[in-house]
Order: sequence, then structure tokens, then C-alpha cells
Amino acid sequence: MNARHTLLLLACAAVLPAQGLGGLLKKPEAPAASASKVDVGAALTSGAEMIGFVTVATDQGMKAVNTMLDVFPAEKVAKVKALSAKYAELTTKRKDGNIDAEQLKLASAAGDEMAALKNDWKSYKKEKAGVVTKANSRLGLMLGADAIAASAAPKTLATLQEASKSLASNPLQAGKAAQVTAQISLLSAVVQQIPQQTKSFTTVRSIVGDIAKAEKVSLAADLAPEKIKDKALLSASAKELD
Repeated sequence: MNARHTLLLLACAAVLPAQGLGGLLKKPEAPAASASKVDVGAALTSGAEMIGFVTVATDQGMKAVNTMLDVFPAEKVAKVKALSAKYAELTTKRKDGNIDAEQLKLASAAGDEMAALKNDWKSYKKEKAGVVTKANSRLGLMLGADAIAASAAPKTLATLQEASKSLASNPLQAGKAAQVTAQISLLSAVVQQIPQQTKSFTTVRSIVGDIAKAEKVSLAADLAPEKIKDKALLSASAKELD
């Protein structure tokens, strides 16, 4: 091998290791920006607000139903009374002050049973008819709040579901993951129950209206949506009826 070939081989040998070393030392390129992660804390706060909002609304509906129990003969509202008693029992056992899926179902069932009196509303007791004013106002709060929840709850639920996905691979966030899962479970029930609940309690309110008309009792106008748009405002309005 002549001197020229030797120098050429040495030069190539020097270049290859240098390139390999450079590849190891070179800083890796920053990964492409990933999709923004869900703010789990904010999602939980929104979930808690929505659950609290639905709790206040559902409690108002059940209070209206309880008011109407005395308006009809006992045998006609026996099933409603039993459902209401179970709802009241579970209310005393609430750990965080909010309803659970079981109570939500009980409220829906009570609304269905009371709505079944639509074709028999004339069986009411005239001497008890005065309570329809407060029952109507409570139902107005419930149905107004349910309309808001029907629109907002699915969005809140979707955000919580995204939060759940972001926590799935992080064992250090097990506590938050459990909270998110619990809220998803309840809000899933809310989204499922609200349409039927709205239908049945609207029928209950029509019964109240029929009695009020028959007895020539004036009913108060409903509050504007902006006055019941969140838990604090809804709670304040409900408290005025107590």
C-alpha cells in the first residue's frame, strides 16, 4: 500500500468515529408539542359544582312532591310517599352533602309516580290546595336548573373523562383518579336521568297548575335563568322558599 492510500484510509477512519460520537453527544430534538393536558383540578372543581347544583335542584323537586302528598288521598300517593321516605333516609346519610345515583333514580321514580295522577288530578283535597303556590315555585327552580344542567352536564362529564385518561398511567395520582371516577359515575347518571326527570316533573307541575286554576290561586312567575345559573344562586333562591 503506498503512502497516498495509507493517508486516505486514516482520514476515513478518523471521520467515522467522529460522526458516531457526535450523534451520541448531540442533544435529542424536542418532541413535537403534545396536545394540552386536561387541568384535573379544574375538572374536579367543575364536576363538584355541577353535582352540587343538581343536588339542590333535585331536592327542590322532592320537596315539591312532598308538599303535594297531602293534597291527594293517601291511597293515591302511597307509592310516591314510600319513594320520598327512602329519598329522605338517604339524604341523612350523605357523606358530602350531595345526592348519589340511587337518590337520583328515586327522585325520577317519584316524579313518574306523581305524574301518573295527571288524569286523576281532580281527586285533590280542596282544603289542602293552598300549598300549590310553594310547590309550583319549587318545581320552577328544579326545572329551570335541570334545563341548565341538561346543557352543561355533558360537557362537564366529557372533561372529566379526559381527565381520567390523563391520570390512568400515573399511579401517584390514584387519589385524584378515584375522585374523578366517582364524579364520572354520578354525572353519567345525571345525563341519563335528566330528560325523563324533566318530562315527569313537568307533568307534575301541570297538575299543580290545574289545581291552582281550579281554585283560582295565583302562581308566582319563574325566576330568570341568570338568577339560578349556579349552585350559590340556586341555593339562595331555594332558601327563600323554606
